[in-house]
Amino acid sequence: MAITLFHPFINRKIKLASYKALGQRIIGEGENVKKFERLFEKKIGKYALAVNSGTSALELAYHLLDLKAGDEVIVPVFTCTATNIPLIRRGVKVVFADITDELLLDFEDVKRKITPKTRAVVNVHLFGKYNKAPKLPVPIIGDSAQYVGKTEGELFTCYSFQATKIITTVDGGMLVCKRKKDYERARLLRWYGIDREAGKPNIEVNIKEAGYFFGMNNIDASMGIEGLKIVEKLKNQRKEFQDIYKKEIGGMGGSPYLIHTKNRKGLKKKLALKGIESGLVHMRNDTHTVFGGKKQNLPKMNRLEKTYLFLPCHNRMTIKDVKYICRTIKHD
Repeated sequence: MAITLFHPFINRKIKLASYKALGQRIIGEGENVKKFERLFEKKIGKYALAVNSGTSALELAYHLLDLKAGDEVIVPVFTCTATNIPLIRRGVKVVFADITDELLLDFEDVKRKITPKTRAVVNVHLFGKYNKAPKLPVPIIGDSAQYVGKTEGELFTCYSFQATKIITTVDGGMLVCKRKKDYERARLLRWYGIDREAGKPNIEVNIKEAGYFFGMNNIDASMGIEGLKIVEKLKNQRKEFQDIYKKEIGGMGGSPYLIHTKNRKGLKKKLALKGIESGLVHMRNDTHTVFGGKKQNLPKMNRLEKTYLFLPCHNRMTIKDVKYICRTIKHD
């Protein structure tokens, strides 16, 4: 059987929890969602608001900062395009910063690019790796779609529970706000701008600000609750795989596991012939037409764009799988 680059981890308890939720009278946003939020606050950080995707969490964070046309936001050039597309829709000028060898945001380059028009910096935590930010003169938004854990110094942190993530609710996300006033505003924005806790029918509640339909449902939340209970166990298992990779072939770590190679095309073909999937996962954003379509002067990205490759590192794998991948790479 092929070793895939990604594979969702859904155990028996998670399946049973979703089946049980399907039998409830309210299968939309209900008590399970609140329970998931409170558990997330206990383990990760408050104030936590469950939403239907990590992208929705980012949309809310950008909205809460009232970002508008002409504002500048500094972002890493290497990330999922979902980080940056919502900024384009708001008319924001996206300023690309360079990356480190681990493909994370380079804060030295960020500092050079802050101007009087800079309204925020988006710090992306990729492949299960936390990128600690220094203190900056502008707010930091954490795109934590690929990392589940506590963060520091971020006004907003946006998590994802999409199918490829360590905790999956099929689709879903969480917005964590540092300030209660932002959380309260986000809670209304999540459901069209309606205060669902006003104590009267929704149609009678006065809407003061146009919102979205970003709510999480009870089925997703039930899966998230069970996933959050075992997240440390899942992270430890991946860490065990990463330690083997690092010992056997080196590399930069992460889930999936990052390596750099001078012959990426050849190595991908070699792995594929042995039933091992590998891939790039993301590509530099600046070359997309929507972001300008021009490769910018970002020395580290320019150097690394032809060398990086990701290997499988997920919770449906075994130690035997990891050692097989290592042997395949080392075998001439």
